[in-house]
Amino acid sequence: LGRAFASTDAPATIPAFLRQRRRWFAGFLQTQYWNRDMIGAPRYGALGLAMMPFKCLDAAAPLYGLTAFALLIVFVATGRVGAILPAGALAFAKLGFDLANMAYSLEAYRRWTGARLPLSLAWACLLIEPLTFQPLRHLGAARGWVSLLSGRMQWGGVSRAAQGRAARNSSTPSL
Repeated sequence: LGRAFASTDAPATIPAFLRQRRRWFAGFLQTQYWNRDMIGAPRYGALGLAMMPFKCLDAAAPLYGLTAFALLIVFVATGRVGAILPAGALAFAKLGFDLANMAYSLEAYRRWTGARLPLSLAWACLLIEPLTFQPLRHLGAARGWVSLLSGRMQWGGVSRAAQGRAARNSSTPSL
């Protein structure tokens, strides 16, 4: 096994997470805009013909994601269960796909580290993620749209708690 060391800092609060997602998505949109001439352009090969058009769909993801989540809440609250059955079938299909990926990931994690994650934790994460993380991710991305369209593309400062820890654990000399 290698001896690589890496660490990352996840946002500690929901507001910090939303700011991170706003920055990331606004930067993504800005990059899409700057490179709009590549979209559908054969001279850029697969990037222009496939990847850039697909990324245009990604740009709309927070808008339809938040709309779908709001409609789900409205339909459940008003008892219109029949309206959500087709979407529910797709959601269960995705849940099955995610379960298969989670099982594979947990097994890979066990093989690589020898450690086991509690299965109850894995199930809890899998079942609450679509109703917690995804709407928050879409909300942060929608704020990225607002930043771009309003012309307020200020990234702001980021406080990183592990910067000192990573520097202490690094065996690479500073340049």
